[in-house]
Amino acid sequence: MRKKVLLIGNSEGLPGVKVDIENYKGFFKSNCGGDWVDFEITTKLNASKKDVISELASMKALSLDYSIIIFSGHGGQKRETLLELNSAGELLSESELKNISQRQLTIYDCCRSYAQPIMDSKSFTAILNKGLSDVSTRERYEKRIMEAIPQQVCLYACSIGEVAHDTSRGGVYSKYFLQSARNLQSSFKLVGTAHEEAATLTTADFKDQHPDAILPRCLTSQQLIISINP
Repeated sequence: MRKKVLLIGNSEGLPGVKVDIENYKGFFKSNCGGDWVDFEITTKLNASKKDVISELASMKALSLDYSIIIFSGHGGQKRETLLELNSAGELLSESELKNISQRQLTIYDCCRSYAQPIMDSKSFTAILNKGLSDVSTRERYEKRIMEAIPQQVCLYACSIGEVAHDTSRGGVYSKYFLQSARNLQSSFKLVGTAHEEAATLTTADFKDQHPDAILPRCLTSQQLIISINP
């Protein structure tokens, strides 16, 4: 029997995605999951669209009897489900994952929210460079906030059962979160990205403190930002 599992993930600002990938891989390799072997399972984490498309073409060329394709990460909806593959905002449509094999299971662990309009980070950057010099930072900030879908984001300085450490310079997590928010390498900093960076630094300082978060798995353009490049 010719079969293949393809695990696709975008972990930008979503630490749970890497956990999903490992959990799925462990399940399929277990007895109850079908005893799949390593060469039958391929992982594409934060991969380029070109890389993913190439892998899909290779799978299709094998004339597989069965395939499982799982996506974990950011997604949205515009006529069909859209999957955001990486921090560059490259999108893969649901239709591009269809008919890869005779028998196929496809799982989408992502948001499918509509936004008006759906604007990716590249489009946003282009607009900023097109003559918004006369628009105040406050106005650009508010415009970008309103482009995010309605959501309830929860950030935690530590996990359940842990303590959050304090210093004379303030809370360790808050210090790193604000440091990340101010460290802008592009037009804006996403809340999820700032949290992920702060969480890594916090745990590096204090091994008993692991920041946590509840974040929507939506497109970059639909996520909340914490800061914007003036």
